[in-house]
Formats: sequence, C-alpha cells, structure tokens
Amino acid sequence: MENRYVEKFKTENFSIGSFDVYQEDAKNLIIKNSEKTSEEAESILKKMPTTYRASILDNNGNYLGYIGLYNVEAKEDKASIRLEVNKDLQDHEIKEIEDTFKNWMSESLNLTDIEEKIYIDPNTVGISQKRVEPKINIILDSNYLVPGISEETLESFSKDYTIPKMQFPFTIKSNDMILGIVGLSNVIWSNKRANLNIFLNKDLDSNIVNDLSSYIIDDYINYVHKSNIHNVTLSVAGSDKDKLDIIKNTNLNYYGFIPYGTVSDNKIESNMMFQHIPNMKKENGIYVPENISKDKSIFDKEKKELDSIIEIGDGYKLVRPTTLNEELNSVVDGHISAMQNRDNYTIPLGEDKYIIQKGNGNYGISKAVSNYDYVLLDTNNNYSGYINILRNNADNKNAEIEIGIDPKLQGNGLGKKVVNAFYEELFSIGYASVTSAVFEFNNPSIKLHEKVAELNGIRLESYYINGKLWNMNYYTKINDLGEENGKKL
Repeated sequence: MENRYVEKFKTENFSIGSFDVYQEDAKNLIIKNSEKTSEEAESILKKMPTTYRASILDNNGNYLGYIGLYNVEAKEDKASIRLEVNKDLQDHEIKEIEDTFKNWMSESLNLTDIEEKIYIDPNTVGISQKRVEPKINIILDSNYLVPGISEETLESFSKDYTIPKMQFPFTIKSNDMILGIVGLSNVIWSNKRANLNIFLNKDLDSNIVNDLSSYIIDDYINYVHKSNIHNVTLSVAGSDKDKLDIIKNTNLNYYGFIPYGTVSDNKIESNMMFQHIPNMKKENGIYVPENISKDKSIFDKEKKELDSIIEIGDGYKLVRPTTLNEELNSVVDGHISAMQNRDNYTIPLGEDKYIIQKGNGNYGISKAVSNYDYVLLDTNNNYSGYINILRNNADNKNAEIEIGIDPKLQGNGLGKKVVNAFYEELFSIGYASVTSAVFEFNNPSIKLHEKVAELNGIRLESYYINGKLWNMNYYTKINDLGEENGKKL
C-alpha cells in the first residue's frame, strides 16, 4: 500500500500527522491493547472527532500509535485525550506527544478543561486523571448585556433574520425591553479572529435601539477581546442605514467592502466591512463609500454548471477532479507533495484541512481533492496546482476563492491565466463578483492579485502563524455586467 502520510508536527522524537493512512492500524491496536472486539474498537474511533486525531510515527517512520480527542463535551469546553501506542514509552516521551497535541488543540478549540488523559500501551491498560484549571472568568462591563439567548427570543428574531450558530451569545436588554441579540460566528481560535453578529429588534423604534446599542457593542467587543479573540469583524449590507448609523458611534472602523457581496430583497449590493482589534480607537472622518446595488436578475445565466475542462494554453488545463479516473492517484500524490512543502506553496497556511485528515476510505485527501472545483494539469497530466471556491455568498452571486500554483511554475504568467480563466467561468454561470483573501506574507499571491483584481480591504492582524499576527488583504473582480458605460459602479 502506498503511504500517503502527511506530517503535521515534528517533535524531537516523533512525527504527528495523518490519521486516515493508519486507521486500520489504530483499530487493530485498540483490539490488541484494550482487548476489544472489532465493533467496540470502531465505536471508540467514532467517539474521536475526525479533525482532532492523529497518527504517531518515530523518527524512522515506524508507526507507533495514535492520539486524539475523546469524550468531547463542547458545551462545557472539556474533553479527554486518548493516547495509545504499540510499545512502552518513557514519561518524558508521553509528555512530549501530549504537550504538542494539547497546544495545538487549545489554539484550535480553546478547550479549557482536560477531563482525563487515557494512556494505553501493550503492557498496561490504565486511566490517569488530571484536572486542568479553566481560564479565569471575565467580568462583563455592561449592565445591558445578559449572557445567553433564550429559545423564545431566538425564535422571535429568527422571523426577521437568518441566525447562525453563535458563540458568546448575549441578549441586549434594557429593563424588560429586548433591544437585540449579539454573538460571534466563524470563530477561529488558532487565528484569534471571529465575525460579529448583531441583530436588532425590528419591533422597536430605531431611535430607542440606536441610542443604547453603540456603547453596548463596544463593551461586548472588549469582552471578547479579553477572551482571546484579537480581531472582530462585522459585515453590514450597504442599504442597512440603521445598523450603519449605530456602527459609526462605536469604536469599530471601516476597512473595506465586497462589491455585490450581499443580498437584500431582490437587490445584490455592497457588503460593508468593519473591524476592531484591542486598543483600536474610532478614526476621525471615517468614510464609508456609497452602496453599489443592482437587481440580481441582471447576472442570471442559463448556464448553471462549470465546464469540465478549461484550456489555459501552453499545454495547461483546468480539470474538474470528478472527471478524472486513472489520473486521480497521481493528482492526489501531487497535492500531498504540495501540502508537505506548503511553506513555499501558495496555499492558505494554517488551515490544516488535509494534514490531520477528515474522512475515511481513500485517506481523506483524495476525497478532498475530488471536491475541488479545478486542479491544474500540464500537458502530461502532472499536478501543477488548483483553484477552488472556498464559500459562496449573496445567494451564489459572490464567490470567495483560493488558488495554489506550484512554486516552480510561478513568475511566468501562468497564475494570471488560471485566475482570469476561472473568473470568466464563474461569470458565465451568473456570479456578480469574485473575492480572494490573501495573507500579507504570501508575496506571490499578492503580486498575482494586484494584476487581476482590485484591493477592497485589509483585515488587520487576523491570521496567526509563526508567533505573529498577519493582515489579510481582500481582492475582488467584478463581472462586466456590474459596470455601466465602462465605469465600475
């Protein structure tokens, strides 16, 4: 069997990485060490979240065992760690593995309590418990913020809004009046960033809500900063004048907009973006541009599906992975190589979505690659990169994309051809705009996007890697149908 193991962490004595490659070995280890049946071993593995489990290898590449989260209780921010190996390890070796895994887990999940550590080797089956003190409770400054949102309140607000699953949810309340609800979504602990969600009570006079909401929002933002969320960003539809008026009285600062990035009624319009980091003050004379708005129907197309192949020129082509058969294995191998050398590859670092892998079957990576929109192949069908929609917004009228080009092929204009071809393909099926978020340390990608799109905003200190917080640059390309008389609106 070909080994498609991808290393995630390297310690002094061990390599920690892809779980799926050794999933059958992990199952057999449980059966042998813990004297479990095959069904019981399967049950244990199913209790371990697929994203938070990993294989352990020694420095010679020999399989030793696995480590992963176990008995997770997300509501109480606690979990167990299960570590099982095929030979005895010294105490310092166990600590070396556990500490590395726990540090990553804490940054990714912000778990504050390890309920127990389960260490199993060939000779001893035992459970050792170790309590970990949770982080200190943070006192909220505002008397108007009530922790939590009742089911009744949530149902009431859901009539007017689409409410995402939120963390740090609070009700904004004055006496017996509920002014609104607030919370975070898309929390990424490892990058110390989150999106702010504010939903205002439409049954109340807007002046009542506006007078109280501004400084309450500042209090809430300060609270989440103390909870290790460094960058908080808020997106507002360009036509939402009430919320824009509130924001202008907070310490949030405008940092950019996504053209045709949100929908209101049958209109597609600007998505205005505001942010706050610790100690940020309101900028004087803040300028928010005029809203760009058009009927969604302007961009509608009869064509609904992406083409299977897009010829780029010079022997290169973009190919839908779902159309590949015998070429898929070599494409997967090329993608693994890119992941292993991602420091020099134009891939969003820190996502780790194929390192400790999700899924079963063909190692997870092949499944992930098959879900990409396009892989880039040369004339010999060698893997040369990819381009992909990360997420869709505005009723599928705005796409956020990512691109990765083999470093050996950068600098010759290939990336520009690839991304322009993808823009045109997306516009051909009805997208109004296409956006890329590029990290400031990714110079090749910045140079590429400066040639093909416009810089629409900079999200400050919102990507954490190598001990430093980096900015994220937002670039957008607008469909020609969103222009009038040759001038972009």
